[in-house]
Amino acid sequence: MPVLPPVLVVGATGQQGSAVVRALQALPQPPQIKVISRNPSSPSAQKLKEQGIEVVKGDLSDIGSLETALQGVGSAFLVTTISGKNGPTEDQMGKNFVTAAQRTSLPFLVFSSVSDATPTCGIPHFETKAKVEEALKASGLRHAVVAPVAFADNFPKQSGFSLTMVLGLFEAALKGKKLQVVAVSDIGYVAAEAFNNPERYAGRHIKLAGDSLTMSEIRDIYSRVEKKGVWKGWLPSPVISLLPYDFKMMMRMFGEKGYTADIEALRKEFPKLHTYEQWLRSTKDA
Repeated sequence: MPVLPPVLVVGATGQQGSAVVRALQALPQPPQIKVISRNPSSPSAQKLKEQGIEVVKGDLSDIGSLETALQGVGSAFLVTTISGKNGPTEDQMGKNFVTAAQRTSLPFLVFSSVSDATPTCGIPHFETKAKVEEALKASGLRHAVVAPVAFADNFPKQSGFSLTMVLGLFEAALKGKKLQVVAVSDIGYVAAEAFNNPERYAGRHIKLAGDSLTMSEIRDIYSRVEKKGVWKGWLPSPVISLLPYDFKMMMRMFGEKGYTADIEALRKEFPKLHTYEQWLRSTKDA
């Protein structure tokens, strides 16, 4: 397998970006990895440099810095997050990166969105990512979209009061329905597969999930893994209306429609995807 050209990773100290970095480092012939940081001299940036990763100054609000960071790379991973009150919007930051990629003729881009997002779905952080997807389609850039469902990693890694409350909150929204979940490490796995074979994945939109479970099934998994009983929590359904608007609308979507990834097809294409139980056991071994 030929060595990949240099890859630029956005958000390398966050959940998804760091998963992509690890997946690239685990390849038989790892590519040169470049990451952007608003402060290349920060402790987190220094830790990346110690791994042989090139850290360059860059900010999603500054198109010029992104153009500089994209010089000499063959592909890039883009993830966007909700910005602060005084900063540019999430979709504007994504569009800034797309503009910089166009200006530098980036050969291939992988964007991490969210499954089942549309510009009018009513969930703000879904809508912003959908708008970045639209900008990518209009850009003419060769790209792939990885659209993960709910992160397994956002659930507690061990049983206890916090798990009881989290499962109770989700059950208040789901009312016995299943929730699709994915291990964040699998976002890195699939992104690395795309970087390895851009001809195959260019133009693809991959709704990414590794498992689909009720909260009762998730509770049973903790019982099996930890070999002890797990308390069942209950919260009344109206509690969902008390949540912040973005989170409230997302929870309502979980209960009404849910994510729609085709897990059976995904497992055929990406056989290393984790089930929830495999993910939880991996956190115990880490």
